[in-house]
Amino acid sequence: MKRVLVFAIVVMMGLVGVASAQEDLDDITWLAYEKSESGKSRDLIGPTIADDGPMYDELLANGTLSSWGIAIPINHNLDDTWNYMLWATMSGWGDVQKLQGGFQKMFSTRTPEQMMASQKAYDDATVDGAHHDAIIRHHSGHLGSPDGGVPKYFHISYWKVAPEGFDRMIEFYKDNVAPIMAKHHAGGSVASFGISTQELHGDPSWTHVTWYTVSDLAAIDAVGKSLDEGLADLDMEDIMSAMDWDAHRDQVLLIVHMGGMSDEE
Repeated sequence: MKRVLVFAIVVMMGLVGVASAQEDLDDITWLAYEKSESGKSRDLIGPTIADDGPMYDELLANGTLSSWGIAIPINHNLDDTWNYMLWATMSGWGDVQKLQGGFQKMFSTRTPEQMMASQKAYDDATVDGAHHDAIIRHHSGHLGSPDGGVPKYFHISYWKVAPEGFDRMIEFYKDNVAPIMAKHHAGGSVASFGISTQELHGDPSWTHVTWYTVSDLAAIDAVGKSLDEGLADLDMEDIMSAMDWDAHRDQVLLIVHMGGMSDEE
């Protein structure tokens, strides 16, 4: 299935090198989580794309959003509270207000009967009370370019760092991890990558996430090997002393829809 990368970063003169792949970022992403009833994930994904997708795509086209899409986890834990994630990335809170305006405009065009049918379909497909949101702020990395391949998967690592290590974690990533990820981006195996923190603090189980997108799961092996080798000779005591290793966990998500296109593309 052909997919087009829509993480919107302008590539000047068509050339992206290792240095330009690593950037200071300040964008935010709104994450909406749901838990579908058993066997009902398609009943949640399909109507979201059909009913809400045109609104998201319009905001993507006018520059309010730089990307949006839907992803589902491929590895599951006993205490999972969600199995569906919709993301929307934008430059800041002013665009969040425009996103809310997009919803208001969309709802105003629907009849009461359409609103009731949409609500019933949502209620039938989801576990009551499972919906929750997160807003994250990106600090460093690269939000993507066509040179980085076509993303089909997210690899996400969650970390919990003590307050005195909060900024050190970001600086450690910038200085030591991002250059390694930038090399994979330049080679085409990684499409985007970064480190992010909670913009609104709602989940005490983590403080930072490091993440990257790939088109082929085999790239995870290559990235892991590079990180092991690249960090092997570093003095890790400072950053490790601020980290709660027991809170660390990893997750891989399958991207089931990328905004701005049909799923046949």
